[in-house]
Amino acid sequence: MKWSVLSRRVAVWVGLVVISLWAVGLGARWITPKIQTTEALAGFVATLAEVLAGVLGFTISAVAIVVQLSAERFSPKVTELFLRERTNLLTILFLIIANLISVWTTLAFAFHPIPLALVVINLILGSMAFIILIPYFIFVLDFLQPNSIIQSLERQVRQGIMQRFEPSASPMQIQQVHRSCLSALGEFRSIAISAIQQRDQAIILGCLESLRNLAVFYGEYKSQLPEPWFRLTPPVYKDSEFVSVDAMKLREIEAQKIWLEVKIFRQYQGILTNSLLVSAETCTLVGICTREIGEQALDLGHTHVIHLTVKFFNTYLRLVMNQRDIRAGYNIIKQYRLLAEQALLQGFDETALEIGHHFRYYSIIAYKANLYFLCETFAYDLGHLVQTCSNLGDEVHRNLLDIFLKIDHDPESEQQEQSSRGVRKSQVKLAAYYLSRGERELADLIFQDMHHEPYTRVQIICEELLSTTEDFWEFTDRGESFYYLEPELRPYVQEFFSWFSRPSIPAPG
Repeated sequence: MKWSVLSRRVAVWVGLVVISLWAVGLGARWITPKIQTTEALAGFVATLAEVLAGVLGFTISAVAIVVQLSAERFSPKVTELFLRERTNLLTILFLIIANLISVWTTLAFAFHPIPLALVVINLILGSMAFIILIPYFIFVLDFLQPNSIIQSLERQVRQGIMQRFEPSASPMQIQQVHRSCLSALGEFRSIAISAIQQRDQAIILGCLESLRNLAVFYGEYKSQLPEPWFRLTPPVYKDSEFVSVDAMKLREIEAQKIWLEVKIFRQYQGILTNSLLVSAETCTLVGICTREIGEQALDLGHTHVIHLTVKFFNTYLRLVMNQRDIRAGYNIIKQYRLLAEQALLQGFDETALEIGHHFRYYSIIAYKANLYFLCETFAYDLGHLVQTCSNLGDEVHRNLLDIFLKIDHDPESEQQEQSSRGVRKSQVKLAAYYLSRGERELADLIFQDMHHEPYTRVQIICEELLSTTEDFWEFTDRGESFYYLEPELRPYVQEFFSWFSRPSIPAPG
């Protein structure tokens, strides 16, 4: 197929050259008798040479300025991508050849009175040089669009991944491909951080989606790659993302064949770090893309990538709490919970339990940091996760329920912290769900966990649950009202609260 396409292209070019030469000869025979002054023709050719030199200089200057501005705005990688583009090389090469032929033609008048063939070629090349300027500048401006740059980077990584290595491939060849992929991947973060500073959400979205597309593509293509691809070559362990990593951890990454996934997740981590307290939408998109990569790993059964996704979600939560960005945490926790639900549905119970333990751990960290709303968010999502797995397996369900009931218990202080009402509301909602299914013993476990609560506090919780409307009065990315009770659950909530005994009033005196 490739040879047939190549042969057709060669035939077309040969035909064009033959037709052009025939046209030049025909034009020469028609024009020669009509030429009156040789000096005027020589002057015209000299003027054309000067004009073409000006066109070449103007084109190079204008393109250099535009490329430099784009490189300063996005990334120095733009210059490299631009110089590698074949259209730019061919256009500049054509203008240079047109200039050289014009210069040679002016010299040819010293050897031949009328070098008519060269003059006609000059006319053709000069006209084409002016005609192609507008399409070429349109191409340059389109190439320097942010989305085009991002697509060029993505294409560079894909070409590196898809490059076929022979069994006898030299280490230098593999190192060169690794270097190309790492260089392109590192530019996504630079472009995204620059876009965050300029509040350009479209560019940020393009970077995040390209990183996700590359991770998904790599996950599907990974089984076809040879063993040398997964080795940590010098370009990998000298990369900025790996140079500070412990040697033992590097050996683990190499054994698990996940160095490219680590590189992609580190780009997300860097983008999230620069987005906290600045761009909540970017933080949400980082969580969504990370979840989608993890879901693909669940579909393909790539356990190492699944554990890596969980680790980076935990890293995101730590960054959120260090920066005290409640809104970012509010949205990232949901994406984390959705990943756990997908793990349950696909039989990865251990992964779901691991995420449940992490929910409890970070809930306690949030409580100690006075980030009480994040505690409520952890409780809501963990309760939702317990409710999701109630039909999937008794063992994993009981284990998650046990984690949920201890979500406000600090193992370091060995005492029950004064939990917020939000955590208790999530527990009461789960108890009502159990009562609606006739599982009174599970609802009783929740009652035993909170029966020491003061009765006035229990009353407030009940009133707030029964008065919460489905449509929250503010617009949120999650679109959920944590404490809304479906009408069919309201009687069971009242039944659950009836188990709490009203305190007796002491007699006068």
